[in-house]
Amino acid sequence: MKKYGKTALIILFILSLSAHALGAVPGDLNGDSVVSKEELSTAQDQAKNGKITAGQLDEITHISENYPRTIVDANNRTVTIYKPVMRIIAFGGYDAEIIYLVGDGDKIVAVPDWFKDNDFRRLCLPSVVAKPAAGTPSEPDFEKILKFNPDMIVCWHYYPEKLEEKLPTNITVVALDLFDPRTYLEEAKKLAYLLERDDEINDYITNYYSRYMNLIGDRTKSLSEKERPLVYWERTKPYESFGSKSYITPLIETCGGRNIFAEDNFDIDMTDAESVVKKNPDVIIRYAASKGPETGYSIDDSAAAKELRESVMNRTELASVNAVKNDRVYILNMNLPLGIQGPVGAAYAAKIIQPDLFKDLDPRAINEDLLTKYLKVDYDLEHHGVFVYPPLNAA
Repeated sequence: MKKYGKTALIILFILSLSAHALGAVPGDLNGDSVVSKEELSTAQDQAKNGKITAGQLDEITHISENYPRTIVDANNRTVTIYKPVMRIIAFGGYDAEIIYLVGDGDKIVAVPDWFKDNDFRRLCLPSVVAKPAAGTPSEPDFEKILKFNPDMIVCWHYYPEKLEEKLPTNITVVALDLFDPRTYLEEAKKLAYLLERDDEINDYITNYYSRYMNLIGDRTKSLSEKERPLVYWERTKPYESFGSKSYITPLIETCGGRNIFAEDNFDIDMTDAESVVKKNPDVIIRYAASKGPETGYSIDDSAAAKELRESVMNRTELASVNAVKNDRVYILNMNLPLGIQGPVGAAYAAKIIQPDLFKDLDPRAINEDLLTKYLKVDYDLEHHGVFVYPPLNAA
């Protein structure tokens, strides 16, 4: 550490405190953003002499003992934070769910424009839904972002570079998607680590997420290829589907099926009726958009979901497909397999794909566990909400 005279140390220390709001680290004297043992000792001397308050010393001590914190984000970027995160712009949507679940929802200062369109979030994260918007990660409102003065912005992996180009260096941008089952747990742990919420996320993962996902995966892992039905999973447009790069492919496998486009090298793309007919799926799952009106927590009437299903069943080009002939076409709420609700969506998908194997599985009970235990929401799932159509037994 660079040596300073006593007077210089005092001046630097006072400057470091006054610069706190601009991103400086309290207690850091030499500008490296790390509070060393020597710098902590200086702070302790200053507290004894009445130069700083006990509260300021506690903050500096906490930073010295717990920071810096470093993760590797979704873009393989090394991201380091040097003090507690107090103000967050949650640009990814699923990041806000995790932040709220672990108890730091009050730290979110802004969300994307589209955040409140999702009725799960309106029901379960009302205080976050009420936060102001700062544009979207693809079209950010930089004037608003600077006004909100965030310590950290979390966004999907597509956007960090675009954001960082026009933001000051004291705002940390982190790429975490938090929707793909293949990376979800690792990313959730990283976000919680940055927030010092390891215990809270580990409780959720151990007693909820992994508990139910492992229950499903353990039952299907020994299924032969012949025992796994072919599944065509359609997004929100006719013949828009998911390929080998998508989160849907491993989800279908976990739930005991085979994605008809598992060998096709795309994430989400437009396919065509001919391709679907040629692959002849045994099961069709059609997403209903999270905005409604077919499914959701705010929907009690299944008429729109029924109509959407009939529109798929009545496509003349699909009349010869096994799924249509055997009446195995289902509508599923788009938000359920993603984010903190992942086990709920997986439970519905498992019952659709392997109904005999999962007769005893109750997605409603899994959803209730999430709502009551982790989100503290009082919601009557027995009488409200449409999440899948046609209804499933014990659903």
